[in-house]
Amino acid sequence: MTENNNQKKSQEKELSGLRKLAKRRWFYPALYLCVAALVLTGVLFFQMRGAEQAKQNEEQNRVVFNQDKPSKTMTAADEVFEWPAVRSDTQVVQPFYDPKGTKQEQEAALVNYNHTFVQNTGICIGAKNDQTFAVTAALSGKVVEAKKDPLLGYTITLKHANGVETLYQSLATSDVTLGQKVDQGETIGTAGTENFNKAMAIHLHFEIRKDGVPVNPVSYMNKGTADVTTAASDTQTTTATPSASEKMQGTSSSTSSTTPNSKGGPSQGSSVEQGQTDSTSSGN
Repeated sequence: MTENNNQKKSQEKELSGLRKLAKRRWFYPALYLCVAALVLTGVLFFQMRGAEQAKQNEEQNRVVFNQDKPSKTMTAADEVFEWPAVRSDTQVVQPFYDPKGTKQEQEAALVNYNHTFVQNTGICIGAKNDQTFAVTAALSGKVVEAKKDPLLGYTITLKHANGVETLYQSLATSDVTLGQKVDQGETIGTAGTENFNKAMAIHLHFEIRKDGVPVNPVSYMNKGTADVTTAASDTQTTTATPSASEKMQGTSSSTSSTTPNSKGGPSQGSSVEQGQTDSTSSGN
């Protein structure tokens, strides 16, 4: 009995102390603040966990989305023309013959072969250190020509969409075979020399053609095949890529015409003999 009485007294004292504490003015505000702090802490905790979970879900969705989405490098239609070599190490050493260019620009774009001037149907690219360099595909495409020409060196032609082809000539080596599909930026050969344009030494002769008509490659860098048009002012009127024998036959014949034809193939009566050009210049 004595122990029970002591326990009751102890409990009554504790309850009495709580009642006294509850009667103080600051008790309930302090209690509310403690409860609010606990609730706020819980809310913030769940918000942080929710944000972290959402971020993880977003990362997972992004990975899955990127896996399902086709890469642009795998879609030739989305590609744009790239420089067919390391851009920082190379430069244009002979420009494209622009029919509407200045007289000085046109003279710089004439190829002197066998005392005959013919128009350059592409651009000649050389290394800044005059050494050989790797030649890469300007666009993904299919190899429709790959051969060694006695006049032009190794020549490669790649076929692309929208009737567009790219030509690579004056190569010392060829790393592709007929019918092969190559990716953009893939090495297809190395720059070398050609008998047709010896003055350029080691270089790459690069052309872009639309339905067989050459256009200025510089005008279409960073553009797609759909942008290439033969209605542009920088096109030349030639219809097909002639063989080396046709070039040699065309350049070996003397005529009285004063209009140089393209490098891609001077036709009968279209080449200009060097003596005629000199006399015309002196007459001016």
